[in-house]
Amino acid sequence: MAGKRNKPLTRFYDELCDHYRMNPTRNNTGIAHENGAIESPHGHFKRRLRQALYLRGSFEFESIKVYQAFITEVVEKLNARCSQKFEVEKQHLQPLPSYRYPDYEELTTRVSCHSTIEVRCILYTVPSRLIGQQLTLHLYHDRLVGYLGKTQVVELPRLRVADPAKSRRARCINYRHIIAGLRRKPRAFLYCTWQGEILPTEQWRALWQQMGNQFDPDSAARLMVEALYIAATQNKETAVAEYLQAQLQQQSLTLAGLQRYFQLLSETVLPSLDIQQHELSPYDQLLGSAHEPEFAQPLPASQFSPQTTASVPHAQPLAEFRSQGDSGAMVIQSVLALHYAN
Repeated sequence: MAGKRNKPLTRFYDELCDHYRMNPTRNNTGIAHENGAIESPHGHFKRRLRQALYLRGSFEFESIKVYQAFITEVVEKLNARCSQKFEVEKQHLQPLPSYRYPDYEELTTRVSCHSTIEVRCILYTVPSRLIGQQLTLHLYHDRLVGYLGKTQVVELPRLRVADPAKSRRARCINYRHIIAGLRRKPRAFLYCTWQGEILPTEQWRALWQQMGNQFDPDSAARLMVEALYIAATQNKETAVAEYLQAQLQQQSLTLAGLQRYFQLLSETVLPSLDIQQHELSPYDQLLGSAHEPEFAQPLPASQFSPQTTASVPHAQPLAEFRSQGDSGAMVIQSVLALHYAN
């Protein structure tokens, strides 16, 4: 395919070849069979993988990680056929560079006031503490890793549109990122356009329908938001859903009961304090005569002058230094001076 979309890919491929000191080649235009060296092994591998799935008896896997391990096992069996030839070829290969070429694309984005970022027409939620921050994203084939400066702050699964012909836009919503802010305004859940994506599973969506039938909209929204908050903060998504299911069947679900069951309304009991007054006798040791210095002995009355104040000649009156903003009368008191006899 021609056009601008191929130009960045060509640049990235040129940088990859430069890094590993390879000489890229291309086939002749219009000569389709020259692609067979690459396309034919791809077809063989797809058929082998399909046969392995038939022998397994099921196409269902517990997670992507388990499916990736299954694919790796099939690849290792296929590569085992040419392992001896590869060992011979490795002796003639040049050494690898000291560092690996990055297998990601670097992007920069700013977190919106709704705690979201948009990457390749896909809307992702991030933790609300990152609102307003500029993130550096490493875009891998299966995930997005966000950095604030040099610190990794978020990792998200990369979402791809199943049918690009219909719409390239999609949303990847994680209720754990936004539930703290939504808890402060639970009625916003009623009018949120992400309502379907906020509810994590089909079981939670069914619970929301049952709440709407038993409660008024405001009460139902508050119950659901509180349940999601407990599931996120305590990592009890399944346990909270089972509790809601049981209480809805009994028609006994209440907000206080939900919080009490998961110990969010545990009564705070202040401990009783029994404070004993310490003895005052140690202070008598500090004030006793044994600890008084010799110069602290009282002087006889004949060794100091009478309590008279001598006038100081040439002393300027203090009133001359008063500013207009000073208020009140100034009182000058005499200071007793003790003169020790020689």
